[in-house]
Amino acid sequence: MVYLQTGLLSVGLLLVMLAYGGYWRRTEDGRGLLLFWQRRLALSTTEFRIQRAGLALLWLAVALRFAQAFWHW
Repeated sequence: MVYLQTGLLSVGLLLVMLAYGGYWRRTEDGRGLLLFWQRRLALSTTEFRIQRAGLALLWLAVALRFAQAFWHW
């Protein structure tokens, strides 16, 4: 189970970083990446989908970790 959590976290983080890397290559807006909470990122459709898939995997890994801690798998 630990390998699954680690794998999901790694792949999720990789996908998010891939989406942000694509944004940076397309726009060269480093300030927008550093201030991502200000909604300056105008992600393309593909970048947005990759980012959301990565975030979903990150959430899934965290949920598995909580489930494992709660039920002692």
